[in-house]
Amino acid sequence: MNDIIDIHQDILKAYKKRESKGAADFFAYRNEAHMCRVQERHLETLRLLLKHRFHPLTDLKILDVGGGDGNMLRQFMQWGASPENLSGVELRSQPVEYANHLNPNIDFRCGSAIELPWADKSFDLVCQHTVFTSMPDSKMKRQAASEMSRVLRKGGAISWYDFLYSNPQNPDVKGVNDAEIHTLFPGFKIHLKRITLAPPIARRLPNLFLPVLYNLLASIPFLRTHYLGLFVKV
Repeated sequence: MNDIIDIHQDILKAYKKRESKGAADFFAYRNEAHMCRVQERHLETLRLLLKHRFHPLTDLKILDVGGGDGNMLRQFMQWGASPENLSGVELRSQPVEYANHLNPNIDFRCGSAIELPWADKSFDLVCQHTVFTSMPDSKMKRQAASEMSRVLRKGGAISWYDFLYSNPQNPDVKGVNDAEIHTLFPGFKIHLKRITLAPPIARRLPNLFLPVLYNLLASIPFLRTHYLGLFVKV
């Protein structure tokens, strides 16, 4: 138990360290490079959901693990999900308070990805976005993957978006490759696609030409740094 508490404290410290270095500016909506990444991810996520018949979202029960301030759940609402069918969990208390302030009709809780407070087979779709690369060791990743699988019904899916590569400038970000994903989620039919222009490149593009240059460079496979996936539980 103490080991789990220590790991959670380490993760929270890593978030604070990133914030102190101005990382929040990279993920602010005033940052046009960030907006290009978000729009690309939303479009490709919607295409995956449509392709594998997880849309419309109206009757789906959806959980976002490590959901920050609930922005992805609000996006699902824009795509037709019902607020009463949406749930989220986040380790940091401040984003949870903000999420509940914006959408008190969503079940958004402060908690850990390795101990989800929901019953078995509670959800049709379980999501995670850049959560696994923030976990410090493989044991924690296995526990989180097991919990996500536990609360997911048979025939449901996990929506995945995370770094393929480790960040050489940030030892707290450890990439999750294709082989590790298959190890973490046995018994799933895994659909993966590489997307997202490498953030250090995107941040250096001039805003005037950003929409054109971002899409052009993001079309080059080796410059894509994230996996977007849908893992269907069989």
